[in-house]
Amino acid sequence: MTKEAISLITAFLYSILVAFFQLNYFFLFPIFIVLIKEKGYIFNIFKKLFFLNFFIIILVLFVLFQNKAEAIELFIRTNLILLFSISLFYKSKGYDIVRALDSLKFPSKLVSVFYFTISLIDYLLIDLKKTKDSLKARGFKANTSMFTYQTYGNIFAMIFIKALKKSEDMKYSMNARGFVDKIYFLNSSNIRFLDKFLFFSVVIILLKVVYELFS
Repeated sequence: MTKEAISLITAFLYSILVAFFQLNYFFLFPIFIVLIKEKGYIFNIFKKLFFLNFFIIILVLFVLFQNKAEAIELFIRTNLILLFSISLFYKSKGYDIVRALDSLKFPSKLVSVFYFTISLIDYLLIDLKKTKDSLKARGFKANTSMFTYQTYGNIFAMIFIKALKKSEDMKYSMNARGFVDKIYFLNSSNIRFLDKFLFFSVVIILLKVVYELFS
């Protein structure tokens, strides 16, 4: 099993733990471990969490009008899961998830779909960044004018067309190389002690909670 697979399983188990069981203070222990692991990026991790909270707050507001306690609990649970996942995968790329799925023996077609999806998204993000830089170099400033709306409309239309063209190019390219549903990956780095410790800590907490639930 690879490092990426361990991380993916750990994130999945922790999400189940926080989402479906009664909140406990020891749920913070795995977060503490992973923050120690990524101590050099703590500010950036919380910065990402802060921006994601704008979307969470919208969801929480719908619940708030019906039940205040449930809204607060939803907010805490969501932030715990997000903070843990962001910290765990902060330095990872999307391809690490694909590598993890492959290591966990998921169907090769599913792994390939994830790989090509991430590859296409990566390509489109790079292209979008180039377009934004080009607009900035030409002195474009976004406002509420019709020209701005037309510009953004043209950009999204171009991205959509490029996505279709890129997907076709990828299809022909892989067919020419004799691709048959399976992506082959190079061996990844070894699993570190902290990764194992984090995994077993989440498993132990989960087992403890389940035992207390049924005892």
